[in-house]
Amino acid sequence: MVVKIIKVFPLVEREWTDRNGQTQIFKSKGILFFDGNSYYGEALQEKAIEFDDMDLQTGEVAIIDCECKARSYKDSKGIERITNEITIKHICRLWK
Repeated sequence: MVVKIIKVFPLVEREWTDRNGQTQIFKSKGILFFDGNSYYGEALQEKAIEFDDMDLQTGEVAIIDCECKARSYKDSKGIERITNEITIKHICRLWK
């Protein structure tokens, strides 16, 4: 989809422990974009680093390929909730 970039968030790195007790680093980069509706999507791991290196800026126009899916989870009270997640797979900058 062709979008206008509204805001680019900094690369975030968070430590977590896998099932084998090993410390891992989870990387993500958030982007708020607009195509008539506004969306928040995240690039994960290697893609987060790749897109951070692109130095995307507010106001740029790009083609974004993303994966959208719903995920269910239980909140702290045990109530089932559903959230939408947008994972950014590819970005092609069109112009600044």
